[in-house]
Amino acid sequence: MSQATLRNSRETASLQQRMAYSERLWRETGHYHGLRELTLKNQDPLRYELFHARLLSTVIAAREVAKQISSSVMTREEGELSFALYTPEGDSVVFSTGIMVHIGVMGNFIKWMIANDWESDPGINEGDHFANNDVLISAVHVPDVYFATPIFHDGALVGWVAGVTHVLEVGGITPGGHSPLAVERQLEGIHLCAEKVAIGDHLRRDYELRIRRNTRLASFWLLDDRARIAGNTFIRDEIKKVIAEFGLDYYARAGRELIEEGRRHHLARVRERLIPGRYRSPAFAPVMLKDRPGVLPQANRNTLIHYPLELEIKPSGEMALELEGASSWGFHSWNAPPGSMQGGLSITLVQALDYDGKANSGCIQNVTMNLPRGSVVNPDYDFVSTAFSWGSVMAVYNSLLKSLSRAMFGRGYHEEILTGGAISTALEFGGTNQYGIPTGGINAEVTASGSGARGVMDGIDTAWSLWNPEGDQGNAEMWELLYPHLYLGRRVVTDSGGGGRFRGGTGFESLWMIHNSDFVYTYTYGGVPKIASNFGIFGGYGPGASCVHLAPETDLDRRISKRLQIPHGEGDPVHPEIKSLLKGTILLGKDSQYISTPLGEGALYEKFYLPAGGGYGDPLDRDLHRVESDVNLHFVSPGAALRLYGAVGKVVNGNWIADSRASTALRTKLGRNRIERAIPVKQWWRAQREKILAGAIQDEAAAMYTDCLSRSASWGNTYRAFWALPSGFNPTTPAKLPINRNRVKPSGGKR
Repeated sequence: MSQATLRNSRETASLQQRMAYSERLWRETGHYHGLRELTLKNQDPLRYELFHARLLSTVIAAREVAKQISSSVMTREEGELSFALYTPEGDSVVFSTGIMVHIGVMGNFIKWMIANDWESDPGINEGDHFANNDVLISAVHVPDVYFATPIFHDGALVGWVAGVTHVLEVGGITPGGHSPLAVERQLEGIHLCAEKVAIGDHLRRDYELRIRRNTRLASFWLLDDRARIAGNTFIRDEIKKVIAEFGLDYYARAGRELIEEGRRHHLARVRERLIPGRYRSPAFAPVMLKDRPGVLPQANRNTLIHYPLELEIKPSGEMALELEGASSWGFHSWNAPPGSMQGGLSITLVQALDYDGKANSGCIQNVTMNLPRGSVVNPDYDFVSTAFSWGSVMAVYNSLLKSLSRAMFGRGYHEEILTGGAISTALEFGGTNQYGIPTGGINAEVTASGSGARGVMDGIDTAWSLWNPEGDQGNAEMWELLYPHLYLGRRVVTDSGGGGRFRGGTGFESLWMIHNSDFVYTYTYGGVPKIASNFGIFGGYGPGASCVHLAPETDLDRRISKRLQIPHGEGDPVHPEIKSLLKGTILLGKDSQYISTPLGEGALYEKFYLPAGGGYGDPLDRDLHRVESDVNLHFVSPGAALRLYGAVGKVVNGNWIADSRASTALRTKLGRNRIERAIPVKQWWRAQREKILAGAIQDEAAAMYTDCLSRSASWGNTYRAFWALPSGFNPTTPAKLPINRNRVKPSGGKR
């Protein structure tokens, strides 16, 4: 397109026409906006890189500006915000640090407004700000509120700016925003459906009133709104300066070249670092709602969700994600529409492959996803709950990281391997705060979880999450100002990181005491017991599941007054501190996930085992000096050092010292024991097949497989072929057929 034609299209074509034109160019040429050549980059690379640096520094600076305006712990301390610059058609050009999962998703929200002719009604003007947290339009979950504002030059719309923050409370059936009891959309809280909430850069009065009257922490939501407006207007004003300096035609062309360069860089990185082929890495998640307090009738069941991820890496550098055979959507909060899944894809690729290129919409342009309609990753129910869609997103994309890691291993890029993390879990509070005011919200210190191990080093301890690589717990004192609880302890959990040659990053625990309130109710989402949500690779172990402990009535006051020892965490898992030190009503594990009676002054609530990472490689290959360090830092117990790592040691002058000779002997013995216990794969296969045919599968697992088999013929054929099952077999109505051990053989072994 010539410069004159481009200028004319900006002045006369509608946004719908411009978006359709851009999409047609992509389909016809295979290049973003039809750009076969990076003309500006080739003509003057220094000017081109300066232009990119100006854009990138602008969105990063806007994020820092916005953090200083909002007083929310989530925004100011944990950094749960991000900003991005978009083309007129809604494609991201550059984005800031922070929760980058939303960059492409915010662009989809802009595209949705264009597709639905927002240009005509309600109109798009300078100073308008449009808000969205409707996951079915495009978002990841309800607490993430998007603001988008247009950029005009000489009366023509030349781009968009969008910002996102994670608000503390959304007014759902339970406090916070992940609402584990919100089993349908109507229970999730306020939904902003691409609404015009600000005119002339000022919030509408009716919008402010709606937020104040329908959320439990309205002041923090509205401060976040102002932070988003500040960030957006900062970027908008700076972009106008960039246009004045570089010229409008250069700005429009160079922005699109950056996206095409991002696309090319991603393809080159895939070809360089990944072995082509098909990689499978299934994931599972339990939703435990059976007979929980407050659960609605349609959701009164335990559900096991299946995410059968298959990744195809093509020699061209293109990738295809396949989730054929995924579980059906359900009456729970774990449903994740395509927008959520696209967000998870973008932040996963930014961390694994695209961290040093022109990371933008171009990076995912050559990645396709098959998300079966009606499944948990693409619901077809208009009122489906997506309050904890993050649970499904994390399950799928932690599996993707494992698949990418295996592909990188094949090329020898061991330093790039990352085994992923766990499904995060957090605590949400409601009731009356310490100031006598109704309250509700999330304590999201879980942002600082443990990462999976790398191929050359241990995972990150308590400072990583899939959605925010800059994981920060937030200061305990700030959470105490916000909610009616006092921290009695916050510490690393010993033995929480998955064992391996390189261990997974450690998780941590927090123990809170309800203080200055007699009416507090609390809920935990995600990470419930039953199954581990993360596991290691190449022989590495998983970290196990998280859980909660609750002590609603104890003699804690008496112990404090007498200056006796009080609990500060779980301590010995066999004899937890709140059980061994205190007398009273104490609930351990699953019984504490949802409470039926509000908590009062002095009640204790312990979030134990906030997620840790899986290990890499055989634990018996771990360097003994690393084991020594872990034991002395209390990251690993002496018992686990002996049991998992085969490390024999003793305490000398207060330090645990490994005995190299004794450890070598023990490791040799443990290796021989493994061989003695091992059985041939065919023998294991036959034993498992007998269980399947006999119906000896736990009810939730049987129901999961029956659902998946009924949903997908192709996945069902693969499953039945692998186990040599009769046509039409499903686990809830087992065949009870006689088994001929000599005739039946496993299939698909070479696949």
